[in-house]
Amino acid sequence: MSTLQCIIALCLLFPFGADAAPAKQTVTFETSDGVKIEADYYPPIVKSGAKAPVAICIHMYPADRRSWEPLVPGLREGSPGFAVLAYDIRGHGGSTEPKEKNLKAMYDGRDPELFKNAWKDVEAARKWLEKQPGVDTSRIALIGASIGCSISLDYGGRDKDVKAIVCLSPGTNYFEVDSISHIKKCGGIPVLLISPEGEYSAIEELIAASGGKAKGLKYPGGREWHGTKMFDENYQDHEVVRKRIVSHVAQAVSREK
Repeated sequence: MSTLQCIIALCLLFPFGADAAPAKQTVTFETSDGVKIEADYYPPIVKSGAKAPVAICIHMYPADRRSWEPLVPGLREGSPGFAVLAYDIRGHGGSTEPKEKNLKAMYDGRDPELFKNAWKDVEAARKWLEKQPGVDTSRIALIGASIGCSISLDYGGRDKDVKAIVCLSPGTNYFEVDSISHIKKCGGIPVLLISPEGEYSAIEELIAASGGKAKGLKYPGGREWHGTKMFDENYQDHEVVRKRIVSHVAQAVSREK
């Protein structure tokens, strides 16, 4: 192959000016209390050298980080495009080390102490993201489902760089994590609470606890569509829910740019 042919072939493979879409990476990082967390990281799609805001996704019990896969394309490809990190909560999936901490048994047994300390997983995720290229950790969105909502609200009041929170099927006291108290500490963070109609009473309590600052959305159905089950293609509003999440976090981080 001639030099010219090589150049043409490379241009076809890597067109100038095209946005790069790096592949998912499996990564690990350690919390302040020594737990090893495993996560899927979706680097930002490169757009004119601008740094991307970050979305940290926290799964429901007993799902794992893969439950966020239907949401990832919308977060990455929208405007602004997010870097996305979805991790396994301590004690579950790839996040069970070190063995001597007995984390898996605590998770499987729904031990409140494990979940009360799970905000440290988010803290470690944030610190890991700070070291990644093309990422702006002054604009963080937290997206949680079920107990992941509780963890999101707990961490949200601890970090001034959290600019948006979305909760799918939040509770007021999942596994003794006091979300009523935590949402009061989220201040002016735009919080969006989403659930099927059959689970909406918890959202009403959380909105009241927030002093009306949090916003709620209800969709058809009951507990059978709990949390990220609302992403299932068999759920009638799965596309609407995903788009609403992306819209909320995109608007919130853009206001803070």
